[in-house]
Amino acid sequence: MKKLFVIVPIVFFTATVALAEWLVDFRDIYLDEGIEQAVIAALKEGATADEIMQGGMDLVETLGLNSQNLIKAMYCAGIRGDDIKSASDQWDISDGIIVAGFKKSQEECGDALVDTQAYTPPGVPTVSFVGPPPPGGGTSASRATF
Repeated sequence: MKKLFVIVPIVFFTATVALAEWLVDFRDIYLDEGIEQAVIAALKEGATADEIMQGGMDLVETLGLNSQNLIKAMYCAGIRGDDIKSASDQWDISDGIIVAGFKKSQEECGDALVDTQAYTPPGVPTVSFVGPPPPGGGTSASRATF
């Protein structure tokens, strides 16, 4: 039991220091090389989209980074659109900024993009290949299901 009391604080302290180093590196790389390189370095260190968004939003608040550029850098680094959307929801980033960041990433990164479809906000008309909607809205089922 005594070993557990010694090991747990050591692990906690190590994890805290590693997190703090990651955030310092993220900020330093942003200041020296730009947000694109900071996001790539964070991914190499194993950071998730949520962690990168948190670090990026700290830069938005303290150094005036444009959140659209953060979104663009995340797309260019290969983070999936769904992951970017869920991370953005935690920070109340609008769908318009997400889509604008995606379009900017298409212009600047082109072939480097992994996710070729931006998040589509609800209520935006989309093309359906299954036929026209059933009369009265709602869903329909074939007669064979009854």
